[in-house]
Amino acid sequence: MSELPPPGGVSAQSRALTRSGLLARNVGWNLLGVLLPLAVAVFAVPALIDGLGEARFGLLSLAWVFIGYFNIFDLGFGRALTKVVSTRIAERREQSIPVLVATALNSVVLLAAVTAASVWFAAPWLVGSVMTIPGELQAEALGVLRVLALAIPFVILGTVLRGVLEAFQRFDLVNMVRLSSGLYLFLGPLAMLPFTQDMVWLIGMLAAGKFVGTLTFLRLCFQRVPGLAAQWRWSAPEFRALFVFGGWITAGNTLGPMLSYTDHFLIGALVSVAMVGFYIVPYQMVTKLWVVVTAIVAVLFPALSVNLVDDPERARRVFMTAMKAVVVVVAPAAWLLTAFAGEILSLWLGAQYRDIAAPLLQLFAIGVFINSFSIVTLALVQAAGRPDWVPKLFLVEMPLYLPGLYLAIQHAGLLGAALVWLAKIVVDFLFLIWAVQRLLPAARAALLSAIPGFIVLMLSFAPLLFAPSLELRVSYAAVWVLVFAWTGWRHLLDVNERGLLTNRLISLRGRSAGH
Repeated sequence: MSELPPPGGVSAQSRALTRSGLLARNVGWNLLGVLLPLAVAVFAVPALIDGLGEARFGLLSLAWVFIGYFNIFDLGFGRALTKVVSTRIAERREQSIPVLVATALNSVVLLAAVTAASVWFAAPWLVGSVMTIPGELQAEALGVLRVLALAIPFVILGTVLRGVLEAFQRFDLVNMVRLSSGLYLFLGPLAMLPFTQDMVWLIGMLAAGKFVGTLTFLRLCFQRVPGLAAQWRWSAPEFRALFVFGGWITAGNTLGPMLSYTDHFLIGALVSVAMVGFYIVPYQMVTKLWVVVTAIVAVLFPALSVNLVDDPERARRVFMTAMKAVVVVVAPAAWLLTAFAGEILSLWLGAQYRDIAAPLLQLFAIGVFINSFSIVTLALVQAAGRPDWVPKLFLVEMPLYLPGLYLAIQHAGLLGAALVWLAKIVVDFLFLIWAVQRLLPAARAALLSAIPGFIVLMLSFAPLLFAPSLELRVSYAAVWVLVFAWTGWRHLLDVNERGLLTNRLISLRGRSAGH
């Protein structure tokens, strides 16, 4: 990767695609696209359970998992397209983008067809031998799986098409479709309940929604890439460029969850299935903070892919702004979850969860905060054209992590598993910080200067782990919030960022007064 801008300096389109105002708006669009469907789900899911019954709702949940899970079968081409299209824009090679996109779509269509056929023909075996389904629902379950098989190509194609739009920073269009699809996922079955409880019809309706969403993405891509129809062909060199990058993305997306969720299964095997819930519930609770980080990173990735080619200094500023956003947004939430883990779990799930899961929630909160930085740094590593580094790290970690996890669970149970998980998070974080300094030397000084502040911030978590009285923790929290707010304003944000934030607050106040 060249550190020098292309001849002629930074292109106007590169600047337009990485404007601070545009990036901030796109983060807002991403948050809206994720959080609003989640809010609707809170109210829709209980009604669906009551209307369908537990067994049929289980089939609906399976459909939701399938629709989300089969995204990984795009060969990593969605992320690869975002990276390569962004780079071509920065290099002023926009004329090559239509063939690149056409090659990606032609390639994944074949893969999608094979995957769909595999699920279709495996459906009787899955229903009869793998899944535990009541006899009266087996015919419906078979129909559900075959409808889902027909939806698989549209799930995969939708992921790839979205990658193209994200390269052009059209997160407004992406999230309009994503928001409609997310709401439809919950409200569609709810609207059908008065007419039928047949799961084949309900899942067929969801598949039709996915079909419409993918066609919408396709239409938007044809509009954004004008020469796509005229240059619709498959290119071996373009396929290789996508496959190498996408293959490493797929490897990381496979190995990462494999390592992350091994502790869940080992606890069930070595401790008891009943104890798995005490581990998973606090983990799932605190990892919801990553929704905010991934909303930032989705916008960050194409911006970094452009800037790393033609403006490394701007890449540094964009990257450091994202790292500051993690501190501002995630640190207070993680710190308060650590401070009041016992009280939160007691109010939500009762005293038993408080006694067993509170220490786990504290460790998970600290780990999620540290890993939020890793999510940002991973985006830079991938944008710099090194998607292979993290999967290779996972392969090195595996022979150490898995035996360590096994021994820790045997000797210390759930707490041992959480400590080993946290240790892996720290190792990943240190590796990725080292990787950033190698790939973006312009960020080295800023990262080094941030180390003392980061150490002090992490040390502020330490007193909370010794479970002082509630009164002391409340007093400590009040002081911590004030110190954090003052330090963040005076030392974390620079003059321009403080001015921008002040202007935004004044603008919001003016709008509020106007209404």
